[in-house]
Amino acid sequence: MREDNVRKIWSEAELDAALEDLNSDVDAGGSLAFARASLLAAAGVEEAPPAGPRRSGAWRWLAVAAAVVTLVGGLGVAAALWSPGAPDSPETVQPAALADLDRPLAPGEFHYVQKLAWLPQFVFGRRAELQQKTELWIPADPKGVWHRRTAWTGTVRGLSPDLQQNLKINLTPQDEEGAGGLFPERQYLNWLTPDAAFLASLGTDRKVLAQRLVSDTLDAKEPPNGRTRTSAEALVMVQGVLETGVLPQDVRTALLDALATIPGIFNYVAPHGTPPDQRPATVYAAKDTGQRLFVDPTTARLLAADSTQDAVIRHSDGMPLSTPMTPPYPVSVQNTTKPLDPTRPDAPDATYSYAITQTAG
Repeated sequence: MREDNVRKIWSEAELDAALEDLNSDVDAGGSLAFARASLLAAAGVEEAPPAGPRRSGAWRWLAVAAAVVTLVGGLGVAAALWSPGAPDSPETVQPAALADLDRPLAPGEFHYVQKLAWLPQFVFGRRAELQQKTELWIPADPKGVWHRRTAWTGTVRGLSPDLQQNLKINLTPQDEEGAGGLFPERQYLNWLTPDAAFLASLGTDRKVLAQRLVSDTLDAKEPPNGRTRTSAEALVMVQGVLETGVLPQDVRTALLDALATIPGIFNYVAPHGTPPDQRPATVYAAKDTGQRLFVDPTTARLLAADSTQDAVIRHSDGMPLSTPMTPPYPVSVQNTTKPLDPTRPDAPDATYSYAITQTAG
């Protein structure tokens, strides 16, 4: 071992004597400067030359203090990096990447999807939009019990501040459970109300998927293969299954490829700032209505979507008002507007977020 690599081992008595001599040799101002120099030395950073003469006693013990600071500081850094649940820990602050959500789930884990959507409502005889949050938990085995929770968030747009003050909204969530996605109120299970069995029927054959998008029925009253679906209907059909969050990535990719082959559907890169969280997105749009799906280009997960143009506007029973100034329930509004430009830069009506949880709500 080289002599210059050998460091002196200080005994407790020698260290106490050195510190005592240091305290008697440096005044309060010098102590602060010396502490700063010691920290810089411990970090391996050279200090700028002092503006004036400095007492030599402080520098006499720089190696001693630097060694102490290095030891204590190193322990402090290790504690900050490895402390479980630390506020600045990446595991507690950073959300899971979309790619991480496709890993196999362990027993007791759940796929979680949150949808925030603006829904048209008649409030005080005026058209307004209320924000609704829908949460869905699907277990590792999709044939298990699904849990869905729906609630108003209390956020309203389209009303004056005075009217908003008089508006009373029932924020109590509605919870539903259904084995394999068979919720009680669902009368017909298909693309728009998919259960575990329907999702399992979707493979990766793009030709088969494209044929199903134009020929599958959407209503129990329709005869099988009764009519060809429009591009807007095909778009909504794809949205209905993607928003469950449980389709494997290869099925999602194949489904979007099939959608792109439907006449009247085209895709493009979303303008900067349009998708949620400024994320890059590929947009699939229907020319006849202007409706759009925003999809992550890497994972093929649904990020956002537009609502249908012919949405029924109604007064919700879950939103009691302070005064009875609403039209009869429900009220259908005739769509007299031209189809929206699919490439418009405005934000979509619904956004989606995903996670893997240990509980079902």
